[in-house]
Amino acid sequence: MNLKKGIRSEAYFSWEEREAIIKEYQTGDLSKSEIWEKYTGQRMERGRLLRWMRKLGYIPEKKTERRKSFFYDQQPTSSALDKKEPYKTPEELQSKIKELEKQLEMSRIKAEGYELMIKIAENELNIPIRKKHDTK
Repeated sequence: MNLKKGIRSEAYFSWEEREAIIKEYQTGDLSKSEIWEKYTGQRMERGRLLRWMRKLGYIPEKKTERRKSFFYDQQPTSSALDKKEPYKTPEELQSKIKELEKQLEMSRIKAEGYELMIKIAENELNIPIRKKHDTK
């Protein structure tokens, strides 16, 4: 394989050349931006090598996970893991039902607490929070 050095765009690299560049980056002493400048002549790499590494399987794909809200204080549940492997026994199903009932009760208590905070803020502190029905 012949890797020509110099000014080249990202699109002009074959997947074999991209893989050779990634291997040189992993085994060598140069940084990503130095490797990128060496092969393209451009100073800014802008995460392209990282995308190549993801596509070629050198690192796992980036997970897109939304940020938790400001009021979110619960521990993350293992629901993603539960979807991968179905439950096998009725005891496991019963325990999962109990866990979900506890979570539901906690969310109900939170909702009541938020409603109470809004009611107190509106009545005692004269802070308008809820939207009025007659507004546009």
